[in-house]
Amino acid sequence: MTAAAVRQSSDFGGSEANMVKALSRVGMGRCQGRYCQLAAVELIAAQTGCTPGAVGRFRGQAPVRPAPVGAFLQDGSWRRGDHV
Repeated sequence: MTAAAVRQSSDFGGSEANMVKALSRVGMGRCQGRYCQLAAVELIAAQTGCTPGAVGRFRGQAPVRPAPVGAFLQDGSWRRGDHV
């Protein structure tokens, strides 16, 4: 994701972090915004004249971090053909 894409999305009407995320896909890469969120919020705030607090933060999406399917099972004993 480029800074230009974030700026363009905020010019298009996104003064809130999640709107810019939807328009530009910033925060949807491998890091899920853990590394780029602060920079994106600062760019949006500078572009729109808002404070970073007014811009907000990205909403988390489930699962927040990758998890193996077995982590969702009570004892991890599910086998192919078993019903959940």
